[in-house]
Amino acid sequence: MRAAFALLLLVACGGGGAAAPPDDAGKKDAPLEPLDAQAPDVAVDAPVPKYGLDLSSVTVSGLSSGGFMAVQFHVAFSSFVSGAAIFAGGPWDCSKGSVSTALTTCAGGSPPPDTASLVTATNAAAQAGDIDPVAGLSGTRVFLFGGADDTVVNPVVMDSLDAYYASFVPSGSIDYVSRRPATAHTLPTLAYGTPCDESATPYVAKCNYDGAGAALAQLYGTLAPPAATPTGTIVTVPQTDFTDDAGSHSLSDTAYLYVPTSCASGDTCKLHVSFHGCLQNADDVGDAYYGHAGFDEWADTNHLVVLYPQTVKTASNPEACWDFWGYDSPSFAKKTGPQMAMVRAMIAGLAK
Repeated sequence: MRAAFALLLLVACGGGGAAAPPDDAGKKDAPLEPLDAQAPDVAVDAPVPKYGLDLSSVTVSGLSSGGFMAVQFHVAFSSFVSGAAIFAGGPWDCSKGSVSTALTTCAGGSPPPDTASLVTATNAAAQAGDIDPVAGLSGTRVFLFGGADDTVVNPVVMDSLDAYYASFVPSGSIDYVSRRPATAHTLPTLAYGTPCDESATPYVAKCNYDGAGAALAQLYGTLAPPAATPTGTIVTVPQTDFTDDAGSHSLSDTAYLYVPTSCASGDTCKLHVSFHGCLQNADDVGDAYYGHAGFDEWADTNHLVVLYPQTVKTASNPEACWDFWGYDSPSFAKKTGPQMAMVRAMIAGLAK
């Protein structure tokens, strides 16, 4: 991910200029239906699993491009997203649709993100109805994690994200774990993955630090201890039922859903959505993220279903990143962005 993150931004745009607009760049995005009415018709041969989900307790997390996506989703849908955990991400609409800004400012931190202008842009987007009212952020909780040895997303970008959130979220609701020693660009776990000080596939590393557990504790409060071994089930979810032509938006046909036995048996459960990073989708790393990042163990004992949406590589997105610079749509950070709208629809579609 270290070299790939920078490389993909250059490759996607032929070398660092602005990304070419998508074919539908001039079209007006269709408005979204209310959350509880968003589930689309389901194909008979590809049923969408449904569970008793408490959609007032939706939280999100993500690493790298997934971290940027989690911020976007949290800010855009703060009316029902109650918290976000960000590992190596940056502020909402950091790139402003520019691939060069994404590479220099949002990844390299040179110059650092202009937090004040991004706060202003957020307020303007809320006034325009492109995202939910910013008042919704004030009641949410935030977890931020940045590694000292992260050479992909510079630690100053996480500092900017902390300052950005502080403009909307009370300081007591933000937990910023800053620059743990010898931590590279990775999702930190207690004992699974590569060495903690290496940015290497699958970008899940044994850091003697339970990142997922720390994140979920901040988002949900006191939790029951995690399961030693998850006993729930990984269920596949057809993303194609929630968007037109998924592949054209760099979206996989399939997402993964971890369902604890209690939730499968009919209990009402909370929902957490976790976005993988670049080159961390299932096609590239198998179940390393959706099966080993550490969320499932906590989900198993805390009535928590975990959704892992998936991207795919395309010509404009050769490393299967989530869109945070506009390779798919100029509305990438808004409620009507194709990737954003797909995940929102999938959340609603999973609930009974």
